[in-house]
Amino acid sequence: MKNAKNIDGISPPPEPRQKAPEKSDVMSRAKFALITMIGIPYALYIAWSFFLLAILPDGSGTWDSFVPIGKLIAMMGALGFVLVGSVAVMRIGKTGTVPDAVRYTGLARIGLFILPGLLMSGFVPYWIVQEPALNLDVISPAETVELIAPLSITFSTQRAVDTLKRRGLGVKSFEWDFDSDGEVNEETVTPESTAYFDRQGGYNVSVRLRLSDGSSRKLTRRIVIPKAVFSYTPFVPVVDEPIKFSVSHLIPESKDIHVREVQWDFNEDGIPDETGSALETTHTFLTIGEHKVDVTIFFTNQTQNSYSRILEIREPLPNPFPVSIETTPDFLESPPPFQVIFRLVTEEPLQEITWDFDDNTPEEKGDRIGHTFRNRRVYQVKASARNLNGEIAKATKVVKVVENLSISDLSFDGSHPVIDGKRIVAEAPVSLSLTPATTVPLIDFWWEPERATQVTSTDTTLKAIYRDEGMYNLILLGKDAEGRVMRKVIELEVQPKSQFVDFEVRPIQPVAPEVVKFDASATYVPGDEITGFIWDFGDGENSAQRFSGAREEYEYTQAGEYTVTLTINTLSGRTETATKTITVRAPVLNACFNMSRKQIKQFGGVLFNWKCSTGVPKDIRWDFGDGSQADADPKDTKKEIDHIFEDVGEFTVELIMEDRNGSTSRYNQTIIVEP
Repeated sequence: MKNAKNIDGISPPPEPRQKAPEKSDVMSRAKFALITMIGIPYALYIAWSFFLLAILPDGSGTWDSFVPIGKLIAMMGALGFVLVGSVAVMRIGKTGTVPDAVRYTGLARIGLFILPGLLMSGFVPYWIVQEPALNLDVISPAETVELIAPLSITFSTQRAVDTLKRRGLGVKSFEWDFDSDGEVNEETVTPESTAYFDRQGGYNVSVRLRLSDGSSRKLTRRIVIPKAVFSYTPFVPVVDEPIKFSVSHLIPESKDIHVREVQWDFNEDGIPDETGSALETTHTFLTIGEHKVDVTIFFTNQTQNSYSRILEIREPLPNPFPVSIETTPDFLESPPPFQVIFRLVTEEPLQEITWDFDDNTPEEKGDRIGHTFRNRRVYQVKASARNLNGEIAKATKVVKVVENLSISDLSFDGSHPVIDGKRIVAEAPVSLSLTPATTVPLIDFWWEPERATQVTSTDTTLKAIYRDEGMYNLILLGKDAEGRVMRKVIELEVQPKSQFVDFEVRPIQPVAPEVVKFDASATYVPGDEITGFIWDFGDGENSAQRFSGAREEYEYTQAGEYTVTLTINTLSGRTETATKTITVRAPVLNACFNMSRKQIKQFGGVLFNWKCSTGVPKDIRWDFGDGSQADADPKDTKKEIDHIFEDVGEFTVELIMEDRNGSTSRYNQTIIVEP
C-alpha cells in the first residue's frame, strides 16, 4: 500500500499485481454463451418437432389445432437456421489469415449443426398435413370374445369416414370384400357391414371407399378364426325371420362314414326339436337376446359329435322402404324338383330388382321370377330392390327341398269320392269336405286349395266351396317326424250345374238326439227369383212342412234314415225340388253317474244322478253294494235316485244299462259309510 507505514521497523510486503485476462479465455466464454443461446432453442425446437411428428397426423382430430402452429414455427425455424448459417458463413469468409483447412472444417461444422434443423423444418410441415392412417375396425364381437366359426363379424369404417370428412372428402359408397378373392361381396352406403364366416382359417377383409372427388381408399384387416362349429345364415340372425342351420362342412370326407341322424335343440331343454338325416334345417326365434343352440350328429360307425353355440338374436335393421316376397305355392317345402314363383311386393318405385336363389345359378332380375330347385337342401332366397334414389331394401325367403314322403295306403274320407286317388268330378257349386287317412303314424296334413270361392278349413280337413265351373288343383301336403314331405295334386273338375236346387247337411252323420243344420243358400234358378223355401225333414207326423228361409235346423231324437225334401217356389210360378237321405245313428250307450257324497255316516242318504250317461237305455239297474238293488225308469227326466246306507263299511255302487240291441254298459264308484 502506498501509505503503509513501518510497524516495529518492518515494512509490509508489496501487493501482487492483477493480471489482465487473456484473449483465449474471453473467446471461450463468448463461444459458451453463443452455444447456450443457440443450443437451448435448437434443442427445444427439435423436441417440439418430434412432439408434432408423434401426434400428427391425427385420425381422431384431437390435435388438429396444432397443425397451423406447427407450420408457422417450422417456417420461422427454417428462416432462423438460414440466417444463422448465412452469418456464420460470412464470418468464416472474412477470416483471410486462417488456413483453408480450418475454414473448410468450420463450414462443415456449421453445415452439420444447421442441416438437421433445416431438414426438420421442411419435413414437419410436410408430414403433419398428410392424411392419417385409415383403420378398418371390428365393432362386434368384442375383442375379448373368442372367434369360433360360424361367426358374424361387424366391421366399421366410421373413424375413417370422420377423418376424411374433416379433410373435406365425402364417401359415396363402400365396396366390401370378405373372402380376399377381389370380388365385391356387398356394396353399402353406410360405413358398417357384417360378414359371415362359417369355417375356421385366416381371412383378409378389405373395403374400398369411393370418395366424392372420384378417388378411392382401400382399408384392410386380417381376421383369424381358430375353431368352427355348425353354420347359420343370415349373417345377423334377427327375430321372426327364419335362420338356416347347416352341419355339412363338419362331416368327415371319409367315404366310410355317413350321417345316421342329426338332432337339433333350439330351446335348451335337452329335448331335440328337429330330428332327421338332413344336414340342414331352419328355425325361427320369436324373442330377441341370447339363444343357445345344440346339435348332435350321429354317424353310422356308432360315433357322434356334439356342438353348441350361443346366438345373439337381434331386431332387424329397418329397410329404407318396405318390401316383402310372395310365393306360389305358399308352403315352401317339397321334394325335388320344386318349382316356385317369387314376386316382390312394394309400393316404392323401383329401378332394379335382383334375385339370388342360393344355388350357384346366375342372379336374375325382375319383379316376378320362377325358379326350380333340384337338389335336396335348404335355400335362402334373397331379393334386393333398388329404388330411384339408389337406396337398397332386402327381403328373404327360405325354401326347403327335402326327401319325398311316400304313403302307400293314402285314402280320403269326405263329401266327394277321389277317383284313382287323384281326381274329383262334381257339379257346381261344389262344397268340399275332404280328409286324408292313413295308418302311417305322426303325419301332419294340410291343404293348399287353388282359387276356391270360399275356404273355411285347410288343416287336415279341407273345407272349401267352388261355385264356378272349371279345372282346379287341390294340393295336399304331408310331413312326417323326420322332415320328409309329400306334395300331392288332386284335380277338381267342376262341371256345369244340372240341378239348381241343392242344400248342405251338417253334420253328415248325426247321432240322436242331435240338431241338424240345413243350408240351401247356394240354390239359384237362372233368370228367375226364389220366393220361398219349403222344408220337409222326413220325420213322419212329428215333422210338418216348414215355410222358411234358405237355412233351417231340425232336431232328430230317434235313430234311423230320413228323407229330407226341399221345395222352392219362384216369382214366375216355377217349382223345383231336391231330396237327400240322412242317417241318424243311435247314440253310444255309456253308463255314468255322479253322487252327492262319497263319505257319509251310518243311516245317511246319498242322491245319485245319471244325467252324464249317454245312449238310449231300455233297462236301468242299480246295485248299491250293501245287498240292495233298484230299477230306474229310462224315461225319468230327472234321472235321479236316492239310497240310505244302514250298514257301516265300504260299498261299491254300480249302474248297469242295457239298450234295445242288447248292448250293456256298466259304471261304478266307491262310497264309505262310517259309524
